[in-house]
Amino acid sequence: MTRDEVSLPLVAVGAAGAFAIATLLRPRRADAATTAAARASTATSRPELPAAPPPASTTTSAGTLFDFGRPLPADVRAIVSSGWLAPRGKGAKRRHHRALDIGLSIGTPVLALADGVVTRAVRTDTSTAGLWVAVRHPSGVTSRYIHLSRVLVAKDQVVRRGDPIGLGGDTGNAKGLPHLHLDLRVPAAMLPFVEQAIRRPTTGWGPDMPPYGHSIPGEPFVPVDGYRDRVKEHAKTAGIPLRDPTTRRNRSGALVYRPVGARGARYPEWLQRIKGSSGVYVIRLRDKDGEPVIVYVGESHTDRLYETATRHFQEWRRWKSFWKDQYTEGHDPGLTYPRERVEVAVKVTSSADAIDEEARLIRRLRPRDNLLGQLELEDAPF
Repeated sequence: MTRDEVSLPLVAVGAAGAFAIATLLRPRRADAATTAAARASTATSRPELPAAPPPASTTTSAGTLFDFGRPLPADVRAIVSSGWLAPRGKGAKRRHHRALDIGLSIGTPVLALADGVVTRAVRTDTSTAGLWVAVRHPSGVTSRYIHLSRVLVAKDQVVRRGDPIGLGGDTGNAKGLPHLHLDLRVPAAMLPFVEQAIRRPTTGWGPDMPPYGHSIPGEPFVPVDGYRDRVKEHAKTAGIPLRDPTTRRNRSGALVYRPVGARGARYPEWLQRIKGSSGVYVIRLRDKDGEPVIVYVGESHTDRLYETATRHFQEWRRWKSFWKDQYTEGHDPGLTYPRERVEVAVKVTSSADAIDEEARLIRRLRPRDNLLGQLELEDAPF
């Protein structure tokens, strides 16, 4: 029997059975007092991992196997600069990248994608990987975090989803280009579940790397804020679906993006309902390829959230006669965007919280026009 023919019920055994087996084989304490002492000792030790999942062949879905958190803090913009199909090397040594590269500053916290146990914690910069960490998750997936500047965990340490496990860096062959090289690997018996979630890439699965397993794409599973154009092209060629960068935010209910209708049409009811409120708004504009780009974050702390948000769609105001002789403050709409190409998310807050929330969202979302400043009014009639 080949590895690819391993029966599916063995996924749970191969993936997380070590945790369950260790529990079953642990010696039983006959003495009640000794048991109490053991419990007291355990309470002060590292936390246990969650129970192993049920057999994948009966109850586990692909969604639960590949449910990951962000690899970087929420206020750090995570853009994938190189992905699954990116070429590496030349000639006979040419190969596919088989991972995600996410640019970051040296010292940026790198977070565990999910609960797990650290299986490698390399603290010496002696290979192309540099400093790196591997975390084995109960689902069977192993995530690896490469090119770190510092390792914050130890081998066999239990970590939780979102725990800092290292600091971003440029060790190994990443010298001068700080980034996180993040890859996902699974045992052969899990590949049917990856195919259930995303189908088989046209390039095939990555080569097996004992003891970590086969490389699988991270693009459909790891929450990020965006992808470079070449990553989109490579994903399309390989047949890999890209995770919608807005999914993580919208799931929380804090930001839900909606269209505002065509020019001249009445604004939709959901937008009308924010009249008289304070809060923040986020505008995203679809580019020429139809991809959403977050362009602006604004706020109103004077109960004029509706008026402040909708002024961005009043392009006609630039042609009013007051531009020439009697400019009146407040009539300039500022940055404007075509209504048919934008979607808006609003968040109602108290007046006191609006400005702070705007600053937080600008740091987190990195909107294009807040960062670049006022665009040139090339066609303004003056």
